[in-house]
Amino acid sequence: MKWIIDADPGIDDAAAIIACLRLGLDVLGINVVHGNSPVEDTLRNALRLKDLLQSEVPIYKGCGRAILEPQLNATEVHGKDGLGDVDWPSLVSEPEEKHAVDMLIEQSYIHSGNLGILAVGPLTNIALALIKDETLSERVNELVIMGGTSGARGNTTIVGEFNFAADPEAAAVVLQSGIPITLVPWETCYHNLVTLEQLEQGGKEPLRNLVGEKFLEITAALFERTRHNLGYSGLLLCDLIAAAVILDPEVVTEDLDVFAAVETSGVYGRGLTAIDYAGVTGNEPNVRLILQVDRERLGALLRRALIV
Repeated sequence: MKWIIDADPGIDDAAAIIACLRLGLDVLGINVVHGNSPVEDTLRNALRLKDLLQSEVPIYKGCGRAILEPQLNATEVHGKDGLGDVDWPSLVSEPEEKHAVDMLIEQSYIHSGNLGILAVGPLTNIALALIKDETLSERVNELVIMGGTSGARGNTTIVGEFNFAADPEAAAVVLQSGIPITLVPWETCYHNLVTLEQLEQGGKEPLRNLVGEKFLEITAALFERTRHNLGYSGLLLCDLIAAAVILDPEVVTEDLDVFAAVETSGVYGRGLTAIDYAGVTGNEPNVRLILQVDRERLGALLRRALIV
């Protein structure tokens, strides 16, 4: 199956992109969106990764703002530039002229019935594509999303995870689309950090390559931040988990089919992922919710991607 990556690079996006491009996922293009940084920065970061990986995958600029929500960024996590504030060579690659929304719609016709989307940022691009072309959902086989929560444990608002809180309307549109959705929520990511010991298992020497060294450089401050905030060292690579669900399906150890929706109003509830565990709505499940993954397989997958 062909895949489109929709991302807001982002350190954890970088891990997901590196894994997908180095471990053989058939990627048609990378669409960038506002999120971890303003869209100008996420675009530049996607191009940096393309250069680093010596990839031919095209990069498309998408939406620079949410449908209604004021701009929300996470530079306090990812650095002012969104990728750890380290030195990078001058860019060689350039973005495509086509807008990400139009690229998605176009590719859905070319690869109808053979197309998946990995969405690891706010869902603005995908929502607007669904609004622009109401038949889009009929041509997409699968949508794997990192976003939302499984138990209303917010990381951006009281109940809101960053990607959904950054554009609640977009998340609501996408979850209502009818596309088969696999959702990797915040809580699953929070309990499955990747440690440096995992990455070095089997020896440090293979990591001493251009990609491995750059990844460890951009994540150095994140290791320390995690140690300070959580009390132990590791990398919270939410987007990598979503990529791993595609690249290594056996990484999933617990999942559940549920009906899920996104709250778009309320003083405290805006951006909430409402999950009908008890079946009280009577609605058919629209989401495969990933509740647990094999952390050792996850770490091994990232190591493979960094040393391949």
